[in-house]
Amino acid sequence: MPIQKVTKQEVVTQALLLFKKRGYHRTSMADLAAACGLLKGSFYHYFSSKEALMKEVLEAVHSYFKAKVFVIAYDESFAPRERLEKMLAKQIKVACATEGGCLMGNMAIETALVTDEFRPVMRAFFDEYLKALAHVYSGKYDALKARQLAEQAMVEYEGAWIMVKLTDSSHYLQDVLERAMLRFDADEKQ
Repeated sequence: MPIQKVTKQEVVTQALLLFKKRGYHRTSMADLAAACGLLKGSFYHYFSSKEALMKEVLEAVHSYFKAKVFVIAYDESFAPRERLEKMLAKQIKVACATEGGCLMGNMAIETALVTDEFRPVMRAFFDEYLKALAHVYSGKYDALKARQLAEQAMVEYEGAWIMVKLTDSSHYLQDVLERAMLRFDADEKQ
């Protein structure tokens, strides 16, 4: 296979797609190099290890969601309900755009108990995700109730991906969105 010139960002993008599809432990450095059109030895020019690459992939996903998804929660030009719907719909769209589902959820399940170095990056992502959801809910509920609803929406979303993978049916994701909206509409501000 000829060596191709690729950017570090292209390597991260290809790795993201492979890690989403195959998982961290089932993806080898040879798989990653092949996906980028590189020889395995050339791959180390970009990243010293698979762990270093995975950490950068996780940070890239976090940066993307912070700039393109979580930011929706803070856009005061929309009503809180509309922000919630837009944010969750965008999150579902992004995760469904490529095979494999939610990378952060996948990696949390696969690596949290065996690879401590990824935990801070994943934790920061989920903390920011929870904060964004709680901010939206705080437009209608007190801080405690907003946090509880945010946690429930986040946990349901991640759990829905398990069912999507088991059944090949994406209706679970739409159900999460619908239930989040129903919960938002359920009560008056407390």
